[in-house]
Amino acid sequence: MADNIRVGIIGGNVNGWAGRAHMPAMAAGIPGVELVAVSTTRQESADEAASRFGAKYAYADHHDLLANPEVDVAAVVVKLPTHYELTKDIIAAGKHVYTEWPLGTTTAQAEEMADLAAAAGVRTCVGLQARHSAEYREMRRLVDGGAIGDVLSVSLTQFGGGGLARPSGRIWMRDEAAHANTLSITFGHAIDGLMSVLGPAGTIASVVSNQVKEWTASDTGERFSVDAPDNALVSGTLAGGASFSAHVASVAGVGTGQSLQIFGSRGTMTLYSSSSTHMSSGEVRVALEGETELHEVDVPQDEWVTAAGLGGSSVNIAKLWASYADAILNDREFHPDFSDAVRHHRLIDAVQRASDTGQAQEV
Repeated sequence: MADNIRVGIIGGNVNGWAGRAHMPAMAAGIPGVELVAVSTTRQESADEAASRFGAKYAYADHHDLLANPEVDVAAVVVKLPTHYELTKDIIAAGKHVYTEWPLGTTTAQAEEMADLAAAAGVRTCVGLQARHSAEYREMRRLVDGGAIGDVLSVSLTQFGGGGLARPSGRIWMRDEAAHANTLSITFGHAIDGLMSVLGPAGTIASVVSNQVKEWTASDTGERFSVDAPDNALVSGTLAGGASFSAHVASVAGVGTGQSLQIFGSRGTMTLYSSSSTHMSSGEVRVALEGETELHEVDVPQDEWVTAAGLGGSSVNIAKLWASYADAILNDREFHPDFSDAVRHHRLIDAVQRASDTGQAQEV
């Protein structure tokens, strides 16, 4: 049995998400993972990434990366509109595949990719890394252990910046039809984290809206009309019976981060993060039965994460990769895979449908 899965990153630009999260984590050391190849649309940028992060091969064409027999797993770390075609190319090449969230522009695309991967017998991973955070896992352990009793009520808020101006390279997200917005991406990550602690949603009502009608390109000053949603306000019940609300918005000039509050029959538990817990760490506090004040909980981190000196956005991405590698190398069950991604796409569809119709939806 091999000691590592050998990974090729499609979209391995030093200044992109791969360069901020995936490749630094792999260079620092993830158990079972070896970065062997990168591809970008320019040979110069591919060479730069390979040199900086220790990849053996650099390509200007992802087809060349996929033809390399030393690549076991290929990762799609690019803009959402190209996920569909690139993921299909990887599956056709017989490689295991990691694709960032959202898996596709539409649920139909996600369903097709999941079906193709299953038929090809390749292992899949979707980039919903929040569920691998130390904070969410500790909260899930406390809930499952009955520390706060029956979960009764839950509140999640996440208010991020960037709603008024952003670089030219991200202006394309202004189009609702691109499906790369606060509902699909920011809310998608946030609600997945919540459900990793408390289980799936049951019934939901929602208001999805676009509050900021114009963006300014921060590097050029040019102004652009916007119709993509920047607010997702959801309420309902979780499958376990608790009532919940979640308000995720990207309209602030300065964001105030994420707050998750869980109220049970025997205690209260909170999580606060300066941004969002799929990208950074947070502070967990609890007040158990008989206690009158919240106190901070020591959240254990995986020893190898600390030993590698990982921080920021790399942490949960690294833990996701480690879990995925273990599943491939040891033939274990793994989540989140493409089937999980399809279910999550359907949840996002239900949130939008609830808003469009004004009627609560069963999830």
